[in-house]
Amino acid sequence: MRARMAGWRRGGHGPVAETGQAELAQRAVLADGHALTAVMLRQLFIGQCLVLALHLTWMPAWLGGLAVAVAGYRYLQLRRRLPWAGILLRLAAVAGVLAMLWLEYGTLYGMEGLIGLLLGVYLLKLLETHDRRDARVVVLIGMITTTVAFLHDQGILMAAGALVAVAWLVQSLVWLSGASGSRQAWRETAWLLLLSAPLMALLFVTFPRLGPLWNMPQVERASTGLTDEIAPGDIANLSRSSARAFRVRFEGREPLPAERYWRVYTLSHFDGERWSRARPEPLASALSRPLGDFVREADRSPWQPDGSASFEAELLLEPDNRPWRPSLGTPLASSERQRYLVDGTLEGMAPLSTRSLLTIESTGLAPAFIGPSGPGWHSMLPRQGNPQTRALAERLWQESEGDARAFLDSVMARFGEAPFRYTLSPPRLTSANRVDEFLFDSRAGYCTHYASALAVLARSAGIPARVVAGFLGGERHPDGYFTVRDYDAHAWVEVWLEGRWQRIDPTAAIAPERIEQGPQAIEEGSEAFLADSPFSPLRMRDVGWLNDLRLDWERLEYRWQRGVIGYQREARSVLLSELMAWLKGAWQWLADLLPGRGGFAALLGLAGLAGVAASALMLLRRGIRRHRQGKDERALVLALQAWLGKQGLGPRRGEPPAAHLRRIASLASAAGPALEECAQHLERLRYARLGGGEARQRRRLLARRIKEVRRRLKRRGSAPV
Repeated sequence: MRARMAGWRRGGHGPVAETGQAELAQRAVLADGHALTAVMLRQLFIGQCLVLALHLTWMPAWLGGLAVAVAGYRYLQLRRRLPWAGILLRLAAVAGVLAMLWLEYGTLYGMEGLIGLLLGVYLLKLLETHDRRDARVVVLIGMITTTVAFLHDQGILMAAGALVAVAWLVQSLVWLSGASGSRQAWRETAWLLLLSAPLMALLFVTFPRLGPLWNMPQVERASTGLTDEIAPGDIANLSRSSARAFRVRFEGREPLPAERYWRVYTLSHFDGERWSRARPEPLASALSRPLGDFVREADRSPWQPDGSASFEAELLLEPDNRPWRPSLGTPLASSERQRYLVDGTLEGMAPLSTRSLLTIESTGLAPAFIGPSGPGWHSMLPRQGNPQTRALAERLWQESEGDARAFLDSVMARFGEAPFRYTLSPPRLTSANRVDEFLFDSRAGYCTHYASALAVLARSAGIPARVVAGFLGGERHPDGYFTVRDYDAHAWVEVWLEGRWQRIDPTAAIAPERIEQGPQAIEEGSEAFLADSPFSPLRMRDVGWLNDLRLDWERLEYRWQRGVIGYQREARSVLLSELMAWLKGAWQWLADLLPGRGGFAALLGLAGLAGVAASALMLLRRGIRRHRQGKDERALVLALQAWLGKQGLGPRRGEPPAAHLRRIASLASAAGPALEECAQHLERLRYARLGGGEARQRRRLLARRIKEVRRRLKRRGSAPV
């Protein structure tokens, strides 16, 4: 027994130590420390499933099948039903993954393709995982893959899922490092995560936000659905989607429903069918003018005088592959450097790959400047096409006696009369003269139909006009911010009158309820509204408690995006300033409270507080150490032996713990029985097959007897033996 205990004392060498290790190996994940067992295979596979769940919405479905196939192959291989995966099989698997990704995306040089390749490598690594080192590599690749998931989304659900996945992966590493079982591994994992939380919070608050360390090419996609060109019927398709375009909070006055016109693109070129943007670079080249006359990069518009701002808004923008930035009317200034176009369009310096915060000042009105292209550019029409529309414009112009305002009023009055109607499901226009077909045949359409027709009629009469594509309205949340969605997409017209652009919305004449209440208020063709979102919670707005749940979730998600994901340099500066102000106030409070004068008294107070904090930390550390010792009999006995050594009763060289306790029991008089019981409990805990409940009970008894030994020896004193 002494030899066995000596082996345990020296770190586990000897026949009994080998027996104890064999018992421990039955509960360990890796039985011999090298070979991968079915238990660890299951542990790694569950970790892969948790990580893949983070990518589920974006990854190809066949990657899930690959995960099951690889795990199944390894399981059958462990059952000796399949051979080891050789180099040819692994190379073939990698080639298959590359081929499938190429067929899926058409290229590997893109974010989705690269993420798919990482997922494939993560799954295939299990084929060549045979020992502890390989298992650790699988876990570490899983952590990298978990981090990559935030390239897709940074929402609350993604963060919660990533936390679960990371906890499982850390627990796997702890288990691989020698934990005796799942319960111990989870306890250590919880402790590690708890210890890392304060450091994580400190780094989040103080560490500056860095730009991306690499640039990943984005697949062409758009979350808003708006494009650089529109034709009648295009925006009608957006009424089918409830995807979010952006959220906005106003500082100061909020716009009325009739003022919520969000400019995105100005469309000034008409080819007879579609309206498209005139980009500044080709326009400057065509007119032989400097590019700076059409676009400037700055944080304030060079085209609009200062002091004309009516609205200041903080926008939380959704990701989009185009650099558009919405503004309420003409943009004046922004919190970041932007591209200000002379036509009133605001563009970012780059597309948005993640949600971003941007503060914008704007007028709420159409621009007051026409630009270097002049009114002639905005009066151009194709030489031929839409003859009926041209004839109608000529007749109305004559009836208005050349008065542009009267002409536009007559057009708007015409739209407000039957049989014109506003519908979300307009008939398809197929002829070469689509404006004619709309005005004289179908007479039913959406905002783009009426905006296009009004702009063509105005240009036919010689009035400069253009179409503006953007959004109208937005749902106001009880917390005070607005959510603008795809179905809020809208088109209207700007005409050059009285020395400035003026907004005219023909929708106000044909369907005023669309202006006040949004597209959901349109009864005709309402079956198209949210047709692509059959499970959208917006369909349940009339169900009180469901709508309340939806609003509560949107409130939580908005605060997360704005306060956590949107935490940038300005927010950090404000927070640190508030913290410094609080510390300054605390210093002054100490100076006023303590006797003495000013700074000296405050220093004394701080020294006292530091002493109290240090004492609290020492007590906490002592309590944690005792708590951990109470769950480890070896630590309890080693601590007792160290204390006995200070009393002159330390162990002899090579003496096992149990033998040491029994030897001094005969010399310790009153503490002798307690020392004998300590030795018995120790041997039972180390070498007997005990259930979990009995083991915990014996550890408690061992801790009590150790306290009794210390108490009795302190009371009676001791002498070296």
